[in-house]
Formats: sequence, structure tokens, C-alpha cells
Amino acid sequence: MKAKPIEELAKNIRLKIAPDVLERAFLHSSYVNELGDPRGSNERLEFLGDAVVGLAVTSYLFKEHPDADEGRLTKAKSVAVSRPVLTEKAREIDIPAYLRLGRGEEANHGRTRPNNIGNAFEALIGVIFLERGFSYAAKFVLRYLKEDIERCLVEQSATGDYKSLLQESAQRLFDCRPAYSIDNTSGKAHRKEFAVTVAVAGHCGGGRGRSKKEAEQAAAKQLYLILEEF
Repeated sequence: MKAKPIEELAKNIRLKIAPDVLERAFLHSSYVNELGDPRGSNERLEFLGDAVVGLAVTSYLFKEHPDADEGRLTKAKSVAVSRPVLTEKAREIDIPAYLRLGRGEEANHGRTRPNNIGNAFEALIGVIFLERGFSYAAKFVLRYLKEDIERCLVEQSATGDYKSLLQESAQRLFDCRPAYSIDNTSGKAHRKEFAVTVAVAGHCGGGRGRSKKEAEQAAAKQLYLILEEF
């Protein structure tokens, strides 16, 4: 697949940055190594963009939610800046179509790999920061992440329900639902302990509790936190 011209992306997302500068965000290492492009890969820009995204989200949470405690803020940030969410936002603006890949990476489906897509999104933020400054870059970040931040905060305050959060992640990442199973029960009737396993697309989490519901929540929390590292 031939990559689309960067001018098209700049127009679509309303960025007044020179195309040759903007293109740096989409230079995969395989492309640079193959063609010997002196601009280098997008890896350093991805490193910078990751920090800018984190600060933009943190600043927003701190200013807009003064009553939220550190735990809620940290959780909302971790969801908003997670690889699945950033990859989803990158796909919304068709970033895969603009990746500059080497022939081998292209042939190995590099254009669909979440890491390549998410890294390019962060590298794009890095370019915007360098060219337009933090304030502009932060506004760009929040244009795409604000809804996810607010949804996470609402879910936490409404339920604190990891089963619901896990179900959302499972549907977003794998288009499936979590499957729960009781491994065993132990203890006397009035002091029973349940052990539960939950599985999503081959990934598993386990938890224990004094009730089936409590054990399922513990298992869901463990697996949800694992999936959020993707």
C-alpha cells in the first residue's frame, strides 16, 4: 500500500505545519534504514510526544476536577494515555494510511500494528509541541482524549465497577465479552471463600472473595489492569 500524502492529513486535522516537518512523525525505523533518510525515525519524537500527552492530560485533570482524589485522577490518566486508547484515536484520523514503512515492515502488516500506529500518534504530538508549543499541543490532545477522560471519571464515581470497565476494554480491544468461571470454593458455610478466573481473548485474571461477586470484581480488576498495559 502506498502511503498517502502528508498534505492531506494536515488539511483534515487542521494543522498549519510544513508537510516535510510533519512527515517526520510517520517515519518508521524500517523506512529510514531502508532509504537512509537523514531525518531519522520517529522514535525520539514518540518519546517527546508521550511526555506531552501525559502532561496535557494531567494538567486537565488537575484543573478541571479539583475535588477528585489522587487515585481517581491517576486511574483516569492511565486509561486516557493507554496504548489501546491512543491507537483508537490514531485510527480515527487515519494515521495508518500515512505511515512511511520499509518494504519488509509493510509486507508484515506493519501498517496495522497497534504499536506502530500509537507511536506515530505520539510522535505527531511531539512535532506539534516543537512547532506550536505546549498550549497548542495540549488543546490538540484534549480534542481527542477529553471524552475518554470524562467517561472514565464518571464510571469510577458511579460504580467503581471493574467488571464494567473490563467489559468495555474487552469489546474495544477484542470485540468480545469476558468469561468468568468459579475455580473452587473453600471454608465453612459462614466463611466461604470463592476463587474466580476471568478470561478475555486468551488473557486471564484471577481473584478471591467472600462472595462470588467480590471474587469476580477482584479477577476483573487484575485482568483490566493487565489489558490497560497493551
